Amino acid sequence: MREKDAVAAYVFLAPAIIGLVAYTFLPIAGVVGMSLTEWNGLSEARFVGLENFKAIFTEDIFFPSSVKATLYFAAFTVVAGMAYAFLVALLLNQRVIGRGFFRSVFFLPYVVPSIGSAIVWAWMFESNFGVINYALNCVGLDKVKWLGEELTATPALGVMSVWGFGNFIVIFLAGLQGIPRAYLEAVEIDGGGAWHKFRHVTLPLLSPVILFNVLTSAVANLQAFVPAYSITQGGPNGSTLYMVYYIFRTGFKTNRFGYAAAVSLIFFVFIAAVAAIIYSTSRKWTYYEGE
Repeated sequence: MREKDAVAAYVFLAPAIIGLVAYTFLPIAGVVGMSLTEWNGLSEARFVGLENFKAIFTEDIFFPSSVKATLYFAAFTVVAGMAYAFLVALLLNQRVIGRGFFRSVFFLPYVVPSIGSAIVWAWMFESNFGVINYALNCVGLDKVKWLGEELTATPALGVMSVWGFGNFIVIFLAGLQGIPRAYLEAVEIDGGGAWHKFRHVTLPLLSPVILFNVLTSAVANLQAFVPAYSITQGGPNGSTLYMVYYIFRTGFKTNRFGYAAAVSLIFFVFIAAVAAIIYSTSRKWTYYEGE
């Protein structure tokens, strides 16, 4: 019976295993092999060994600025996005009229196609006729070249990304609703106020949810592509030349597929390192009720 159960299990797992091998492991192996070659996509690939990796760290003037721009965008978006999502979740967790409607409104940006929302936000950030600069003029402030200045380009794109954090709002809201009411009542009995409830009950019990949202948000925003591709094209002066867009530009605009594959492997290790750092440091501030 155990052997039959094992066979049945592998039969049902076969589609997932085949998909994992065909769409994950084999493409990764292909990228590794491609990174060791010089290939333009048309002629025969020429094996160059580790020359692509050597050039990335010694000759590539765009790689350091791309890493810096990617880290800046991810850090800004994660910090601002988590604060925004957490605050909105706290508000939506209150007993207010039309709570279900507001939950739908804040979640809606998440399901809007990213390329469509990027175009709309580009119109809003337009220097001369955008609605944001119009609002600034109404209160007596000067116009800002949001997408045309290095100082404001990444924050502008970050705000656009934060607007689509509806999924994190829902996750935070689910975590808040999962906190036992008895713990909050115990704080009230001991004479604690709203701050004591938040500091000693809500925040510790919500820490695993915070870890999940921070980790997934960081990984997702390190791979930012649509804003740079659809709006800034990496400008101004490379301030939005995020890594994924840089890989795309290197591979599909300059036809250096081997070099782009090498950059993508380095980027893969880079994301894995960031995720490992976040996860390892979380042990100091994450509380699990079962421990």
